[in-house]
Amino acid sequence: MSEEIEKVGAVSQSRYEQIVAELRQVVEQQTQGQFTIGDRALEIEPMRPRGGVVAADPQWTVAESLRRLAEDIGLKANTVKTARWVASRWPKEHRQTGVSYTVHRILADIEDPDERFAAIKTPPEGKAR
Repeated sequence: MSEEIEKVGAVSQSRYEQIVAELRQVVEQQTQGQFTIGDRALEIEPMRPRGGVVAADPQWTVAESLRRLAEDIGLKANTVKTARWVASRWPKEHRQTGVSYTVHRILADIEDPDERFAAIKTPPEGKAR
């Protein structure tokens, strides 16, 4: 009688763990990519308070600059706009390696920076990173 090997879907537990390790690296690369897009969008159009100074050239509103950047790199304008906002909420020194961009984006809604920066370091009870 052969011993049954534990499977996840169609793969062994061991292969599943290899896939997870590989995909965690992919997620980290994607996270870095999203933050790079956001950082460059911030460089082009820094965040300003509502009603802040308008660009000297009326052709280049924030929306127009971000739309052009998105078009030039093959993304939707909203993707670039969101990446810019998320990057503005997460200065480089507060970004957490091993935490996906999606988690950073969700936690970016926390208004208080101290609370936001603490939240990223504490995964929910019983959840793995």
